[in-house]
Amino acid sequence: MAISRPLLLVLVAALGLLAVTTALRVLGSGDSSAATQSISSTSSEGGPPPAAPPAGAKPRSPAGKPAGKVKPPKAKPSDPQTRVLKALAARRVVVLFFGQYRSADDQATRRAVRAIGRDRKDVAVFTASIKNVADYARVVGALGIEQSPSTIVIDRKGQARVVQGFLDTGSLRQLVADARSS
Repeated sequence: MAISRPLLLVLVAALGLLAVTTALRVLGSGDSSAATQSISSTSSEGGPPPAAPPAGAKPRSPAGKPAGKVKPPKAKPSDPQTRVLKALAARRVVVLFFGQYRSADDQATRRAVRAIGRDRKDVAVFTASIKNVADYARVVGALGIEQSPSTIVIDRKGQARVVQGFLDTGSLRQLVADARSS
């Protein structure tokens, strides 16, 4: 019983894909203890012991440069939700918009949100991509953002109202007016 050539090629490709996927999972698992163990076991088993530096020599970094003061790592950019939390702490009404850039509903809702930002100076307006919802976890953690566009209006007391889907300027102005009055 012979296997046809196209079927044989498909089987070989599937096995290759399985091997690559398994290798990537093993390498990307982040288990540094296995890597550390393998490095320490090879250096203690067969190779010569590491050479001791000569007496009076300055210690050197792996790159061969003299070891000196280590520069601290650069500060990471600020957390995007920090500005939102500061606005909430200042008891301002916050409008937080999550959307995409190509959808017509998202573009129209984004224009309405920006109009609110221009109209009202006592309202803090923030826009972000729907992909970055996780960056605002402390603000929107339990609100259940499920679709794009999503607009969140948070009043001065911290009560949030989520509107998912298209939102026109008039409706958004009413939501902000309700949030300001509470």
